[in-house]
Amino acid sequence: MFTNAQALDAPFITTLIPGRRPAREPISVPTARSVIRKSRPNADVRVYVTTDRAGTAVHVVHVHFRPGFWSDVQDVTDIYEIPSEALLTI
Repeated sequence: MFTNAQALDAPFITTLIPGRRPAREPISVPTARSVIRKSRPNADVRVYVTTDRAGTAVHVVHVHFRPGFWSDVQDVTDIYEIPSEALLTI
């Protein structure tokens, strides 16, 4: 997620799997919206509005997949960090 005083200027997804290194990748807003929408039947989805360390408004979406959704792991969490301004410009 955020490191030091880094401001968030583009959407990112971070995938967390216990025992593995977190994977953080850039993602487009339309793709993030689509993936979050499709995950709702199989995951618990929570949306938080906050600010990054530079004071920029950010939407943080926490997607926790239920056990059994993935075949090789029991616990998977995706965290989407989306600048609120990016949601308004599409």
